[in-house]
Amino acid sequence: MRKSLVIRTLAFGLLLLLLAACGDNEAVVATQVAQSVAQTVAALPTDTPIPPTATPIPPTATPIPPTATPIPPTATPVPPTATRIPPTATRIPPTATRIPPTATAISLKSTRVLPTQTPTAAPAVVTLTLTRNANLRAGPGTNYPAVAAGQSGETYPVQGQAQAGDGVWYQFERAQGQFGWVRADFVRLSEPNAVIAVVTDLPPTPEAPPTPVGPSGVLLYSNANLDAEQWELWEYNFNNGKRRFLFAWRTEVAFNRTGSQIAYYQWGNSSEAGVWVMGADYSGGRRVVPLGDVAYPSFSPDSSRLALMGDRIYIANSDGSGLRALIEGEYPAWSPTDNRIVFRGCFGADCGIWLTDADAGGRSRLTSGGSDGQPAWAPNGQKLAFISQEEGNFEIYTINANSSGRTRLTYRPASDGLPVWSPDGNWIAWRSDEGGVWGVWVMRADGSGQRRLFDAPVLPVWFWEKMAWRR
Repeated sequence: MRKSLVIRTLAFGLLLLLLAACGDNEAVVATQVAQSVAQTVAALPTDTPIPPTATPIPPTATPIPPTATPIPPTATPVPPTATRIPPTATRIPPTATRIPPTATAISLKSTRVLPTQTPTAAPAVVTLTLTRNANLRAGPGTNYPAVAAGQSGETYPVQGQAQAGDGVWYQFERAQGQFGWVRADFVRLSEPNAVIAVVTDLPPTPEAPPTPVGPSGVLLYSNANLDAEQWELWEYNFNNGKRRFLFAWRTEVAFNRTGSQIAYYQWGNSSEAGVWVMGADYSGGRRVVPLGDVAYPSFSPDSSRLALMGDRIYIANSDGSGLRALIEGEYPAWSPTDNRIVFRGCFGADCGIWLTDADAGGRSRLTSGGSDGQPAWAPNGQKLAFISQEEGNFEIYTINANSSGRTRLTYRPASDGLPVWSPDGNWIAWRSDEGGVWGVWVMRADGSGQRRLFDAPVLPVWFWEKMAWRR
């Protein structure tokens, strides 16, 4: 303020001088100016002397702190700016938080689509109904074990399908959490045009039971010479794969348990026809039961007796003595281990395969199929093979001797028959007209590994034939 007053006083004095310069009394004016300045200066406070030269420097330096002072305020707003960044970052999570709701909305949208599509893909549960008795298997194919025996008319919900070597198979739920498979040609679908999903995650394919070698031993079988119109007895050697002709008009062969004797039926005139027994080398033949009253011989386990078929089932000693009737029936086969004889019979309307005792007689039922026949014992006496036409055409089956575990082994549009077990019980040979030509086939006892061995024609009366297998 002091500086401002001085400046104003000097400026006022200068103005008076300029005005005086324009008039005649210049000295008077100067005197007045000087007095005015002096009075003004004398009126200023004297408690704060201001150095004339150094004083301006501090004021110059003094403004610097104020200049520096605003810097902190300038720096101070930076933290607030930085402080605002977190709120901005804070707002990002809410944005991210809103993303799940968006994803949730997508899921809800997808959920709304599925009910719209479900009626189109599967308007109803597709079920299958068995049109015949059939084995229900653990997987698609006969190489899988049977898990149950299905009865004609049973209905199950379909779960999927798969292609196997012998056709299409359907998977179904047979009980809570338990599944099975059945061939498509054994069922009827509730929705024939339904789209059934293909099952890709199949059960592991079971490995074939280990066998050190393939089937071995010697097979005797009847072969029809169609040119000569006669039956012939032939031999097939599994060890070298060779066949050879043995005799004409000898059929219905049977080995005893040790393979040391062969019983057969000899066709011919009255001096030849009848049941004969010869050695394993095909020598020493002798007729034990003459003429054609009985045939189809089967040895007892100790080879001392024979079961025979005529107008009923008979028992005789192996030398032909003691011939007696046992029970009505046909296709007798003596157990290799005990006194039981299996046979086919009908008692009133009850037809099927039965068991009887060679001495006590009586009967117990093994199967109930009207077409079941040609029973053949496994070497251990615990299982049998037989044929049945209950499922459309003659097929090969097995069943336990206690009537449990009926299992179908062959699945083909051909006729299959005349089963016989290998001596070790691991194989079954049989006859089939697969492809329109009769031949001899072989498979493992569980039905796997089926293959044709060779052609072997039959006569129209093949149904009464049988084969024999020894080591």
